[in-house]
Amino acid sequence: MEDRLLNIIVAWVREHPGRALGTLIGFATGLSLIFLGVWKTLVIALATWLGYSIGKWTDDEGKGIREYLEERLPGRPYFH
Repeated sequence: MEDRLLNIIVAWVREHPGRALGTLIGFATGLSLIFLGVWKTLVIALATWLGYSIGKWTDDEGKGIREYLEERLPGRPYFH
């Protein structure tokens, strides 16, 4: 019975990956709001968004974090 249920869930996730990810994110956000509160949840969301943005930029540009900081913060000290 458990194997069959697991197979059904895995098949559904493979068929609908966007819905599965959205459900997981919504569930995690709900738990975070309940257990941490609004402000801590917003800080976590902001940090996650910032990390995603930097990671996406480094993937797209093929550069590292140092180049990202030098490009985003011109005139700042050398980041090495």
